[in-house]
Parts: sequence; structure tokens; C-alpha cells
Amino acid sequence: MPQRPKGFVINLAASPKRLDSAKAELVGAQIDPIRVDAFDGREIDLALFAPYDDSKARRFMGRSMTQGEVGCYVSHQRAATAFLESSDEIGFVFEDDIALQPEFKTAVPKLIEWLRARDDWHCVNLGATRLKITSPMAEVAGIEVLRAHYFPMLAHALIWNRVGAKAFLAASEPIFCPADNMLRQVLTRSDMGLATAQSLVTAGRFDSDISARSGGNRGQFRRSPLYGLRKQRRLLHEKAMAFAHKLGHR
Repeated sequence: MPQRPKGFVINLAASPKRLDSAKAELVGAQIDPIRVDAFDGREIDLALFAPYDDSKARRFMGRSMTQGEVGCYVSHQRAATAFLESSDEIGFVFEDDIALQPEFKTAVPKLIEWLRARDDWHCVNLGATRLKITSPMAEVAGIEVLRAHYFPMLAHALIWNRVGAKAFLAASEPIFCPADNMLRQVLTRSDMGLATAQSLVTAGRFDSDISARSGGNRGQFRRSPLYGLRKQRRLLHEKAMAFAHKLGHR
């Protein structure tokens, strides 16, 4: 009988209420919660933080990253590493402000069973709210599973396999964009990202203090005069890759 899956919950030590809430959600869904110590980006000087490349961020994003974005990014690196240090073949990663939707409990055990039998995926986004450029894969326990050629933003609820987590970590430095943008980069290139057609996990029940979502309008931070041009160039490049994968999808 397969062991219960683990949910790696990104959480700051100073936020026990968030952790308690996330643990209660996961235990109720038969997932073993494992705390991952979040990296508090508010405590760092980005000019002195070696993994961060501000010049590359400004070339790629058209702006600098915020401390909160860097903290969230490093926290996701830690969560992927914690999963790989386990013996599990599949692992969940959650941010600490999650709420599971009613369909989660019924759909996810079947989804895990379905995923275990496949090797054509690296990561599943369970919390996407805006899906673009997808292809249908299967219906599992009443939930449509999509090939997310253009991997969706938001990273509060993910499922990794070991190959996918290793690929993410291999590409994850230097740091030059937020975690969800990097996930889109890596998984759009590989075309190994999946998503559920409906969000099974919502976020924001607390003002999460590890998530880049809580940092205000992140797109306004230290913008380059070429911000708009660089953003459009990035989006066009990513969407072109996604459409090419979709056209070749069988």
C-alpha cells in the first residue's frame, strides 16, 4: 500500500498560526505536513545577496526583484530540496496560507494514483486561476487534467516528481525572476507541466508573509524605462514556445 504523500509547507517560524491552519487542512486530506523553514527576504540586502543577479532581472523582467520575491523564491528552492531529501517519488509543496477546496479530498488520491503511473510530467499546478494554451490530458475523479504548455502563475499548491524538482533546482540560480515566473520558464520550455482545470487549492486566507503576493504591486518596483518592452518580449517568447508545444501535442 503506497505511503501517505507528504506536503512540504513553506512557513516562517514567526507565523505558527499559518502553520497550524495549513497542517489542519492537510491532515484532513490524508497528507502528512512537513514544515519547511521559509527564507525571510525582508532581512537581506539584495546588493550583497550573491545568488541574486539584479542586472539579469532588469534585462529579463524590466525591473528589480523585491526582497519578498527573493524570499519566496529561496523558500521554494528549500521546499524542492526538502522533497528530494525524502525518499518519496511524489511530493506536494504548499505556501502557508492555503485553503483546500471540497473537491481536493476526493480528487487528489486518484490524481496521485494517475500520476504515479506516468513519466510525462514534472510538476502539477493545483491552484491556477488563469489557464492559457493548454491541451486536455484526462479526467480524473471528475477533475479535468490539462497539459499546461504555458505553465500558469501562482505557486501556492504544487505537486512535484523527483525529475521535475531536480530540473527546477538545476535552473534556479542565479535568481532573476519570481518563483512563479521561473516555474513558467522551466516548465514551458520542457512542456512537462500539468494543471487542474479548476483550482483545488486557494490562497490568501492569511496575508502570507513568505509569498510575493503580499508585497504590493510587485511590477512597480524599480522599473527600467524599458519595462513594458521587456515584459512584452518575454511574454511573446514564452507564448511562442507554448503554442509550438501545443501544435506538436498528440
